[in-house]
Amino acid sequence: MNILIFNQKGGVGKTTTALNLGVGLSRLGKNRVTLVDLDPQTHLTVALGFQTERFTWNVTDWLTGRVGEPQIIDERLSLIAGHYDFSDAVEFTTVPNRDGVVIIDSPPVWNKTVARLMEQVDWIITPLEPEFMSTQGVSCLIKSMEKNHISREKLRLLLCRYDTRLITHREIREKLQQRFGDNLLGCVIRKSVRLAESPSYGWSIFDYAPDSAGASDYTALTQYWLKKFNKKIS
Repeated sequence: MNILIFNQKGGVGKTTTALNLGVGLSRLGKNRVTLVDLDPQTHLTVALGFQTERFTWNVTDWLTGRVGEPQIIDERLSLIAGHYDFSDAVEFTTVPNRDGVVIIDSPPVWNKTVARLMEQVDWIITPLEPEFMSTQGVSCLIKSMEKNHISREKLRLLLCRYDTRLITHREIREKLQQRFGDNLLGCVIRKSVRLAESPSYGWSIFDYAPDSAGASDYTALTQYWLKKFNKKIS
């Protein structure tokens, strides 16, 4: 199974979701997980405690079929490191095959590489904040997908930085549900200081603050994903 994490807006929780859903699936699921850092900012690589300069084989090599191996994180989790010089002009035919689950953290921009990956992955998760402009952003994303003949059925929306106390957040969640239906995932990621802190230590939320709201929410997301989509993991 291949999952692309994408939103054209930055700072909405893409890397946080790629990291913690990946770690969650590697621990609670039965399949090996490979994290792929497609963003030239290399935040996913850094969030796992690595500097990109140490890698001689990275995401560009992976996409273009150059022989190499990911960085092993533990027995069921590995990383294909990003690179600051990654170009959206990189040519590739298909997403290189890997067993288990592949989670790709994308840059916050629509480009040829992202569009080509969207065509081929099984699922697209779009993290978004509970603000009114998010609805417009999702509508624009769906239009771009349809223009490129990418099925809307593979899109799943994930509300991040959600505050259950705010009426506005609850209203926006309801509006998204009404407008996008099953495209909206049935769980949310609450606003959490711990989630913001954990990457600076090179840890997932499960290792940094296992008793936090962030760990609880990403556990719930992992369990939800396994329940809904586990049969489609190969």
